[in-house]
Amino acid sequence: CAASRQATCAAACIPVPWLCDGEQQCPDGTDEQCGQGAEFCTLSSVCGTKKLQCPGTHHCIPHWELCDRHQDCEDGWDEEGCPQQPCLPGQWQCRNRVCIMAEWKCNGIDDCGDSSDEDVCAPCPLGMVRCDEGKCILESLMCNDEDDCLDGTDEPSTCGELGMAAAQKAEAMGELSCFMVMGYPLYFLPACSCQVCSARVDIRSGDLYWLAFLHLSCPRTHVPCRDGTECVAQEYMCDGEKDCADGSDEDGCAQLCNTPGRSHSSYPCGLGACLNASLVCDSRQDCVDGSDEGGNCSVHCQRSCAHLCYPSPQGPRCWCGPGYRLAKDGLSCVDIDECTEWGEGACSQICLNAPGSYSCSCLPGYLLEPDGHVCKLTGPEPMLLVAVQSEVLSYGLRSGREEVLLATDKDRVVFSLDYDLVERKVFWMDLATETIRWQELNSGKKGTLVKGVRSDCIAVDWLGRNLYWTDGAAGQVLATRLGAVWKGIPEYTVVVDGDLNQPHSLVLQPLAGLLYWSEVGSHPRLMESTMDGSRRHVLLAQGLGWPTALALDLPTQRIFWLDEKLGSVGSARLDGTSVKVLKLGWVRSPFAAAVCEGQLYWSERKIWSVQQVDKTSGKNRTVLLKRHGQPHGLQVPIWGAPNPAVPALLGTNGCAKSNGGCAQLCLPNP
Repeated sequence: CAASRQATCAAACIPVPWLCDGEQQCPDGTDEQCGQGAEFCTLSSVCGTKKLQCPGTHHCIPHWELCDRHQDCEDGWDEEGCPQQPCLPGQWQCRNRVCIMAEWKCNGIDDCGDSSDEDVCAPCPLGMVRCDEGKCILESLMCNDEDDCLDGTDEPSTCGELGMAAAQKAEAMGELSCFMVMGYPLYFLPACSCQVCSARVDIRSGDLYWLAFLHLSCPRTHVPCRDGTECVAQEYMCDGEKDCADGSDEDGCAQLCNTPGRSHSSYPCGLGACLNASLVCDSRQDCVDGSDEGGNCSVHCQRSCAHLCYPSPQGPRCWCGPGYRLAKDGLSCVDIDECTEWGEGACSQICLNAPGSYSCSCLPGYLLEPDGHVCKLTGPEPMLLVAVQSEVLSYGLRSGREEVLLATDKDRVVFSLDYDLVERKVFWMDLATETIRWQELNSGKKGTLVKGVRSDCIAVDWLGRNLYWTDGAAGQVLATRLGAVWKGIPEYTVVVDGDLNQPHSLVLQPLAGLLYWSEVGSHPRLMESTMDGSRRHVLLAQGLGWPTALALDLPTQRIFWLDEKLGSVGSARLDGTSVKVLKLGWVRSPFAAAVCEGQLYWSERKIWSVQQVDKTSGKNRTVLLKRHGQPHGLQVPIWGAPNPAVPALLGTNGCAKSNGGCAQLCLPNP
């Protein structure tokens, strides 16, 4: 493969970041055979699995020397085709030219992906050690038979010898109870007040030392698995899927006969199974332990039950029909409000409760699926717009069809983007020229909206005919007219400024005349204001790290965010209540996000992909796009948008009709 940062795989080429990313690209799967003794199909046998071979030579370099601004291959192959985009003020450029927030440097985390933000810093934080290439890793990853350091220095050849020596030494000392780690007997030391102590090796000196593992600490919205190795969201408990590696999130769940969706006429067997009450005391053993028979089964029902009375080994009991639960008096039944208790688990949009039941309906423009729960868009296929390096692609969310909508100069990067539903124009931020540009999809006509601006995110008010953007360095949100023509003088206004702490992502609600943005400074928060910048207030200021990507889901009136620092997906109602956070291991470097129907989509910069998950559960992750370039902006426009000339659809956006009577810029104040 001629291009830089690519490697051969059978008859195709794939970027190096796609190696060991959890998605098979090579037909034989060798791009995912990491640390298994097999060589990557992309790498020459001369260099082995840890390094890349400079074309036409026997010279080998590690992955992290690609695009590090230093020519390591004689012909400069390792520096060819590397991204040239500059970083914004307040950001720091890594060796591989990825831009990160300046304060992320020397935080003990490899935010760059090549460790360049950590390899010139002070010693690693407590509990971490530095690889020879500069990256900090957890001490617990030493000698675990996996190369966590790119150069393999966490797995020295003496690991096995020292591990066995440690075990023998501990055994000779007569230490306490034995615990098996990596096949070697390791022991609790008397000084340990924690769960496990194990032998580890210092990378630099090779000295043996003992390491104590503390109890796993989970966020308040998560619970630990029994084996103590991971946390799962509370919503994942007893949902019928094993999310813990040891399956402990599903243990004992059959005893919970009143979980959502299960009949409230259920009887818990002694060993955990949940049995329909009609099968209890029927002279047939249905519970494995026989706990559904015997006892007081022969006692006749003489209670004044509101619904049904069944015999049980504990004596006669009242039961309720579907959609009801037994009241505290043990006799009457009360209606279950599925809409409130189940939330989006009941209906994807509108839920109407009824005695003993509920029904779902959809907003205009959506159609209820045959399952009676899920709403789907009517009309044309919804499309995902994605900026990948110098191109903007469309991806059919039903068909999976890809198409290049527009392409800029190869040396420019399409950063943030948005779409004008009325004039079918794509707007994007060009960091290289500090310009916001546009192109009509129908005619291909191009133009420049404004120059001399730098922004992480732009957003189009297609109803009020304005474009907004954030300036993280200046701490401002700004706006200009969509119909502005560049005449050499910037024509825009500052909408919000003051105490903004690095505003980053930005989303609009044109029908309501509201805007939302995230701040990723020292005090991260989510903010809301009217589109003229007034009535500003804090939506959320707790439980955030770096909320770098925002998305609105108007049918459910929720705002979603992806947090790069915490590796999580969060959502809340538009009034800041009903906060829900899911910690997901595959959220690494999110840039932009969008919600459509039941799915959340986002772009991942470090592993060059666009992914989706179920917006409610965070499950069913799918990689939609993998291209030879870094994805940035992402949107899901609704192609059949309402006509702003129809008064009923103008909402509270006062600028939607006749520009609000303004001669130039009109900013809505609902």
